[in-house]
Amino acid sequence: MTYMTTLREVKPGDFVKRKLDSKKVYRKGSYDKTTKSFELMDVEDICRSIFVKADKPVVVGFTY
Repeated sequence: MTYMTTLREVKPGDFVKRKLDSKKVYRKGSYDKTTKSFELMDVEDICRSIFVKADKPVVVGFTY
């Protein structure tokens, strides 16, 4: 069951997408206190990661 939630409510290590129709999949990492955001690691490119604020909506519960 695919649904939207905030990044804050997702457990570390879970797979997320930033939009419903997005093809890129990320894995939630740790919290960075200096930027007050969570790390999202690209599952297809281990060198690529982005930092997203905790209140941003993300998609979870999809089949990967």
